[in-house]
Amino acid sequence: MAANKNTLFKPSESMRDLQFLEELEKTPNLSQRELSNKFGIALGVTNACLKRMARRGWIRLGKIPPRRIGYFLTPKGFSEKAKLTMTFLSYNIRHYSWLKSTIGEKFLEMASQGVKRVIFYGVSEEMEVAYVILQGTNMELVAIVDDNDGVKGKNVFGKKAEDPGEIGRLEADAILVTSILEKERILKRLKRRKNKMKLFTIS
Repeated sequence: MAANKNTLFKPSESMRDLQFLEELEKTPNLSQRELSNKFGIALGVTNACLKRMARRGWIRLGKIPPRRIGYFLTPKGFSEKAKLTMTFLSYNIRHYSWLKSTIGEKFLEMASQGVKRVIFYGVSEEMEVAYVILQGTNMELVAIVDDNDGVKGKNVFGKKAEDPGEIGRLEADAILVTSILEKERILKRLKRRKNKMKLFTIS
């Protein structure tokens, strides 16, 4: 699963195709600008994506009163959406299995080094898996910290998400970086603070 670690969270053409097909199935009268805004991508990218799907026969254009263009899925488009959905479901199952195995091994490593109290740094999909696995260990979750202002102060698994600046006052044996996407940035921040706790990462 090494390849997954390198491509994790990066948008792909296949994912964008599935998102567009799902959205157009629900709302065929969306404009290109509305699609762009919904998925946070450039208008030119949306235009190119729709043209490509039309060339492949996945969508057809139709007029919608008053003076609008609708994008309707063709039978080939419905078939492609079903295939893409199954592909991503299969990927998600494999990815979860990889995360569970990798994080489980990390907890074993931490236990072998005498870690009893741990801080999770980074609210993410990986952190959710780590929290589930933690329940089967003898370790205690002291706190969850995150740099995101939109997360700080919110309840996450019964704990208030703390600002990383609070780490110094927390009594813990180790910090587990629970965000693969933000790992390098988090490690740099922790090194600047010269933290004395043991430091572990998922990957």
